[in-house]
Amino acid sequence: MSFLRAIVLPMVFAAAVGISLAAAVPSTASGTISSLSPCSAIISAPLLPSQYYGIEMVTTRRVPGTGRAVGTGMVNFARSPFGVAVSPSGSYVYDLSLSIDRIKAPRRGAYTAWAVAPDLQDVVRLGVIEEGQVASARVTWNKFLVVLTLEPSTEPTARWLGPVVMRGMSRSSMMHTLAGHGPFENETCLKYGFK
Repeated sequence: MSFLRAIVLPMVFAAAVGISLAAAVPSTASGTISSLSPCSAIISAPLLPSQYYGIEMVTTRRVPGTGRAVGTGMVNFARSPFGVAVSPSGSYVYDLSLSIDRIKAPRRGAYTAWAVAPDLQDVVRLGVIEEGQVASARVTWNKFLVVLTLEPSTEPTARWLGPVVMRGMSRSSMMHTLAGHGPFENETCLKYGFK
């Protein structure tokens, strides 16, 4: 019963308050900002990505032309009329976008961006990406990795086939890197490009 009181009841209360506030917003014929209520102005405000949640991409230096590459993944909470979107399982829904710079075009194949759960079982393909372009997708994991690979073609596949060119971790994944712990206690984080 304590779980019900501590977790479920506050969530139900918050949802009920959100629904009642959304229902109380009057519709406007003119659609001008001055005719909107404070609640509707908050809902329509743009959600800008936070630098804090940015993902620093680190090159593996295993593919020619990628040694000087830099990349940034931006994580943004997905839009919702209730402020933040959640999945049916209760996880936050994130809009993830990735951009890379200072990378040479491959002789063959295409650079493809992926988001993957920490256990490497679930994979989401962000898409083919070139220097200066942005690839994006929606993810529902609290912790995830971002991987850039060199794929043999631009055809979509369920998992990557080529070598990993760059990789990065979501902010929440950084709290639990295995480097320096358990069977990896002799490994340093710096060896893998993480500080």
